[in-house]
Amino acid sequence: MTRRIIGIVLAITLALFGTLAVFGYVQHVKGAVAAGQEAVHVLVARTRIPAGTSGARIRSQNMVSEVVMPRSSVPDGVLSELPVDLDKQVVTADVQASQLLLRAMFGQSGKFSGGLDIPDGMMAVTVSVLEPADVAQYVRPGSQVAVFGVAKLLDPQFKKETGEDNHVTEVILPRVTVLAVGSYGDNGQTASQAQNSAPLPAGNGTAANNTLHASTIAINVTLAVNQYDATRLIHFSSGADLYLALLTDTSTVQPGQPMTDRNVLIP
Repeated sequence: MTRRIIGIVLAITLALFGTLAVFGYVQHVKGAVAAGQEAVHVLVARTRIPAGTSGARIRSQNMVSEVVMPRSSVPDGVLSELPVDLDKQVVTADVQASQLLLRAMFGQSGKFSGGLDIPDGMMAVTVSVLEPADVAQYVRPGSQVAVFGVAKLLDPQFKKETGEDNHVTEVILPRVTVLAVGSYGDNGQTASQAQNSAPLPAGNGTAANNTLHASTIAINVTLAVNQYDATRLIHFSSGADLYLALLTDTSTVQPGQPMTDRNVLIP
């Protein structure tokens, strides 16, 4: 009889202990779920925010909205407000509408202008080149290129002798960096992003009126240049055809050495 009573008491004790353990586990899980579902206030973009937009401008132009989301569904670094220390910093890439605003999206404004990462001391200049003068679209942002110009020469004697206009071809810029290719995307993408997802649109620069080539498809190419090179590039682009040559680190380009229709056959 005593053994039976002890067995019954032990069974009841074990059952009670098991029940308490299950209850404790359930309460722990409920607490974890509740913590994950805790509502937090976060900022989302009301509309597309272009790269280069400062925190102060985002605030003053009311570019973000406050929404409530479960804590478990938001990433680390999400902003619930725009602190003043971000006023002079800018978003370093486009922020799309309804996208969460993260602190990591902001950086120093010194190098960013209109979404282009322009090297210190340089400026961005956009010119149009006709296909295939863009190296069959192998030119990409970050490429190193040489820029050649083809212009018509005033040469009455050559015209009299051949019945054709004389032309000169020469190196305008021996090596420059491509910042962007194509026009800024209407869908909010930067030029470098747009060209990887869709064909490049035709440009409307001066090269589109070129009379030396049959192609009418012009591609806008943005280059990083200093003031002198910008002056040469703009000067030539207003009355000459531009060609790009894609370079490697070991490519050698000699500036000058123009070639005309008169000396083109001379070795």
